[in-house]
Amino acid sequence: MSVCESALGGCAALCRAAREPMADTAPPRARAWLAVEHPGPWPAFGWPADLPAAAAEMLTVAPAYDVRPQLIRRPDRTRRGPHSGYRTIYVAGGLPGARWLERRVTDDLDELGKLDLAVLADGGAPGFGELTCDRLLLVCTHGKRDACCARYGAPVARELAGRGLPVWETTHLGGDRFAANMVCLPDGTYHGLLDRNSAVGVALASLRGEVSPAHYRGRAGVGAASATNPVTPT
Repeated sequence: MSVCESALGGCAALCRAAREPMADTAPPRARAWLAVEHPGPWPAFGWPADLPAAAAEMLTVAPAYDVRPQLIRRPDRTRRGPHSGYRTIYVAGGLPGARWLERRVTDDLDELGKLDLAVLADGGAPGFGELTCDRLLLVCTHGKRDACCARYGAPVARELAGRGLPVWETTHLGGDRFAANMVCLPDGTYHGLLDRNSAVGVALASLRGEVSPAHYRGRAGVGAASATNPVTPT
């Protein structure tokens, strides 16, 4: 266990001070992603009590397929638009160089029961939502899981949203001591130790399909991180 992990508080500040290496710290078991909009609050572990049963079940079984489940919410939670009952769902995956991202907007999260996790885990687009060529940024702000994620992540998410970038707050991404953490979908590229100043350049590079070596943690679902090679654009 590192000094950051064993600290009683402020693990991200200690991690910065210790200059702990970030290479190869992206989650190895994340071949695909399932991100479901839920405005919160988010419990430290498990799923919110008001999440529909079918949605909670799908999120619970997803890791068995190496599909990483995430809850997401908009950085400005006061701007929900005229249809506040609608939720956005993203599924992402694919092999390097052939990655894809699907988006579905629904007022019934029980529709998640239609998602074929086996197809998703095999790298194929399941046809659950509309296929998009865009990339998406998720910034961990899961303060109930680790206070550093809210302390460092929330300002980063607000900064990127203020720049008009496609960013969502999300639940635990792993490696809390590297907060603020950000993943770019569908590439699965992780960056950490971000702040409001560094995050903008890293985010713009990620959206171009590139990585920023100084903050790069690796790519989820891949055994070894490469901090020098850019991500192949999809």
